[in-house]
Amino acid sequence: MESLGNFCEIPAFLRVMLILKYAFKIVCIIVPIIIIITTIISLFKPIISGNEDDAKMSFKVFVRRVIAGLVIGFLPVIIPYAISLTGEDVMYEFKECTARVTLEEIDYYTKIQDVVSVIDTMVHNPSEETIEAAKKALEGAKGYLKEDHMIKYLTAISDAEVEVDKIKKSADCLQHGGHYQNGYCLKYTKYEKPINNNGTSNGGTSNNPGSTEYEGGGTGNGATTLNILGGNFVVVNTSINVQSFASQMKRNGVWQGSNSEKYGDKCLGFAYTHAWGLYSGTTNYNGDSGLNYVGASHFSTYMNDNLQDVLSVVYSEINKGRPVVLQVNGNKKGTSRHFVTVVGYNSNVKSASSLKSTDLLIMDSWDAQLERMDQSNSRFVTSGRDCHKDYTGYRIQYLKQ
Repeated sequence: MESLGNFCEIPAFLRVMLILKYAFKIVCIIVPIIIIITTIISLFKPIISGNEDDAKMSFKVFVRRVIAGLVIGFLPVIIPYAISLTGEDVMYEFKECTARVTLEEIDYYTKIQDVVSVIDTMVHNPSEETIEAAKKALEGAKGYLKEDHMIKYLTAISDAEVEVDKIKKSADCLQHGGHYQNGYCLKYTKYEKPINNNGTSNGGTSNNPGSTEYEGGGTGNGATTLNILGGNFVVVNTSINVQSFASQMKRNGVWQGSNSEKYGDKCLGFAYTHAWGLYSGTTNYNGDSGLNYVGASHFSTYMNDNLQDVLSVVYSEINKGRPVVLQVNGNKKGTSRHFVTVVGYNSNVKSASSLKSTDLLIMDSWDAQLERMDQSNSRFVTSGRDCHKDYTGYRIQYLKQ
């Protein structure tokens, strides 16, 4: 059965919830008032008449009605408590669903129903045609789609592309007399599997782009050393200098804070645009490029609950000259998400296993500034679970092979 969280994204269900919400408020406010007024009237009638027995009976009725009124008045407190006894997940989903029952949310979910339908079709039937349809639907919704939904749908498209690619490679392998297994054609071509630092096969939630060890940071393909912000960093060696690119993005207004009202929830879009622009050497962007997630189609998602595993992929990608989009904290407590572009790491790091998150050099999507992650008040890497129970672990977006 579908979870309550899924139902809470269905406009028809939300409309019913909204009606019930208003009806519930009326019952909890009006009914106790009516009970109290009618009870007071019935209590004073026998007192005025002077009948002692009727007065005693009316007082008992008064007490019972007051208790009933209080119970109804406290239903907004009693019901959530009763639901909490059934489990934390149910309580959380109840609160989430109740909070989003507004006319604005109903309008939003009505607006994205076509996008959801196309994405759902792609998920259940991944093919080049359904993927292309999903991309077009997402392209048309970029201006109003919420950040979390954009992440969710981009990840779904990326996963579908991986699945279609696997089907193609499997058919090709079979045609050449090979046996396709775990991403490798085991008969006619020899492949080298990427491994983790402990020598075991990678167990991430997405295809690992290759966490190969590079001894001697800065000497890997596509990387160079840059003295910046009071330190030496290994940075991506693209056709445009990292500092020059950041300055150009700042001048062009390609950063969230340039229009916080319009771009306030599009940090991922700006991080994608920064990463792709730096890699491709493109600088003719403006703020709406970030709003429209320019460059997003060139990236795949990698997620893992093991931070060191994720950092090893970052290390590998930087050495290949490929910027990486990284999930970090959106507030000081780390209970909300933000996305930035990793452009380098401290040159003292000589292997993937020794890379720490504080060694990273980033370009922040909020202000297009290059920043060290070992400074006070700097960004820090967060697990999605720190922000929301349904989010995944540590996350990066890396350029497709």
